Amino acid sequence: MRSIGEIDNEDQAKRFGDYLLVSGIPCDIEDEEDGTWSIWVHDDDQIEKAEAELSQFNQEPEDPRYKKAKTKAENIRLEEAKADELAAKRQIDVRTQVFGQETGATPYLTYFMIGLCVLAAFFTKVGTAPEANAQWTITEYVTDGSMIRWLPGLPEIKSGHLWRVITPIFLHFGFMHIIFNLYWLHYLGGGLEGRLGMFKFALFILFTAALSNIGQYIVEGSPSFGGMSGVNYALFGYIWIRGDRDPSFGIQLDRSTITLLLIWFAICFTGLVGNIANTAHTVGLVAGAAWGWFAAHQNR
Repeated sequence: MRSIGEIDNEDQAKRFGDYLLVSGIPCDIEDEEDGTWSIWVHDDDQIEKAEAELSQFNQEPEDPRYKKAKTKAENIRLEEAKADELAAKRQIDVRTQVFGQETGATPYLTYFMIGLCVLAAFFTKVGTAPEANAQWTITEYVTDGSMIRWLPGLPEIKSGHLWRVITPIFLHFGFMHIIFNLYWLHYLGGGLEGRLGMFKFALFILFTAALSNIGQYIVEGSPSFGGMSGVNYALFGYIWIRGDRDPSFGIQLDRSTITLLLIWFAICFTGLVGNIANTAHTVGLVAGAAWGWFAAHQNR
């Protein structure tokens, strides 16, 4: 948005603003401290045309065509207000969708995943039992003092233990880790499962879990990671992008939630919050956002 000039008469400024709006050039009229009214054009690509119109208006401000624009401009603003109201009704915050409240569907898969996370936390003593942890990781490892050892090349998966590309998401290290992740799984997963249905939701979880876990293992080179955060960021990316690009989807994240999750995403890279599976976060976010964009594009 950029100012194209000032008009020193309020009625004339509003009249010119109405004319620009009718001409397809949205603008704002702002009262300045020096008694003039600035004309701010929204689209930079229309600046040149708007400046030419202002120059012509200053030569003939009482031309009848400017006065006739008032009624049309009021109708345009009324239609825009109605459209905004309808859009607001369609763009439901994901918090109203938790556990499929709008569709009436119970998100059994979300419940199941939360249950598995709690079960894994019980058997691994919330990530403090190394031997138990190794049963959930992408490949088994043994502790050797302060170090861990494992066989390269994911031999368990090659021998048929394909579930190991998924199970790290259920493993958590500490109570805050599991509480934080299960909160966002509840918040994001319940709503999305209610919208997509169990089958599509299951495919989404399996794909993004496997992708984020394999990505984390390849980039970091260690199997000692776990947590639902890679999947949670995939859920976040999907709802964020599809909600913005497909109003008919029915779920949209509020800006404060988007800002919070992006800030946390950045903080994790600083190392201030400990050893974080940042690659899993990144791969999950990118995969979920890409899937959301494709779904929105396909739906339109």
